[in-house]
Amino acid sequence: MKSGLVRYACRANIHVDGSRTAGGAAGNPVTIYEGAWAYCPAGAGTDHVWEAIEPVSLSDLKLVELIVRPREAAQETREARA
Repeated sequence: MKSGLVRYACRANIHVDGSRTAGGAAGNPVTIYEGAWAYCPAGAGTDHVWEAIEPVSLSDLKLVELIVRPREAAQETREARA
């Protein structure tokens, strides 16, 4: 493994949306993909859509999930109402 940094994030809608409503990962949110650390917010074991990301520590990535993702969801809700 190249480093302790996460290099992939799962962008599967069911995993991203599911993690928002379920309140966290069902399984281990960290796995290995293409020889590097990968993060799935739902902690799912299958059906991933991996996207290469700027290498980031797991703690920083979790902060993004906690702060940025809820804001994006709120914005989508406001736009849908308009």
